[in-house]
Amino acid sequence: MGRTSDIFYTLQVIQPDPGNTGGITEGKKICDMAHMYDIAVQLHVSGGPIATAAALQVETAIPNFLIYEHHMAALLQDNIDTCLYDYQPVNGYFDVPDRPRIGQELSEKAIKPEIITTIK
Repeated sequence: MGRTSDIFYTLQVIQPDPGNTGGITEGKKICDMAHMYDIAVQLHVSGGPIATAAALQVETAIPNFLIYEHHMAALLQDNIDTCLYDYQPVNGYFDVPDRPRIGQELSEKAIKPEIITTIK
């Protein structure tokens, strides 16, 4: 039997979203698997400051990082106000947080409306 087509398509860039792929560890595993096949990564970051901080951490840990997706959601003041730190690019580049964990913390504005119960 003959082939119907000799055209082969190669996947060149993947866009896993750490918020939808099972978190940072699972997202990193996906990036590592893509690296084995020489596929670049542009994480899909369509969230606020927590998603931004998490994505920056993953992107600095993978050799196949291509480009950062800066979504409009990261520019909304209501989203920015939910955290202590506002990571935005300067002249097209981000400074990667070197604070503990992912480098982000919730602000009082985000925490205060919630009911906090302390169990002793």
